[in-house]
Amino acid sequence: MSKVKVAFVGGEENSLCFRGMGFDVFSVNSIEALNNVLPTLRREKYSMIFSEWKFYNQIKKQFEDIRSEALPAILGIPTNPNEMGQGSKYISRLVEMAIGSNIMLQGEE
Repeated sequence: MSKVKVAFVGGEENSLCFRGMGFDVFSVNSIEALNNVLPTLRREKYSMIFSEWKFYNQIKKQFEDIRSEALPAILGIPTNPNEMGQGSKYISRLVEMAIGSNIMLQGEE
């Protein structure tokens, strides 16, 4: 049985709790720094990659050619108030694409 590898990609201030939970932590603070880390994320075959939301799209692009495979699961984490709700919008869009209808509960509009 192979070992499950889990990574976190983001700023040092957000990485401490992930390091404490045993994640492999890649501290980056810019897209340029992220670009240096992306080949390692791919080569090391992580099962799950958690990232600050601002890096999510870049990481997702790195794995675009293997989207049909189950792993890695790439999860964006909002780290400031402006990013809140971005993940739920993405999940809602995926559900709508999968079943042809938006069945997710909506707040009062």
